[in-house]
Amino acid sequence: MAQIGDQFRTGSIAPVSGDYEFVQHVDSCPCSPTEEEREIPLEKGERFPPCKSCETAVIWRLIRFA
Repeated sequence: MAQIGDQFRTGSIAPVSGDYEFVQHVDSCPCSPTEEEREIPLEKGERFPPCKSCETAVIWRLIRFA
């Protein structure tokens, strides 16, 4: 079972429904996501998306359960 604070990479499957926040890009990237892009809702079974601004892989952190 996932816990608040667990981190996941782009392409991974969300283990639980909840809200996730942007942590960092997987590789160095000059992009800075907008406020709206920094937090996303996902349903259990959905894939973690890349950064909307630059379409590169990022790390997401679970911040609350849905």
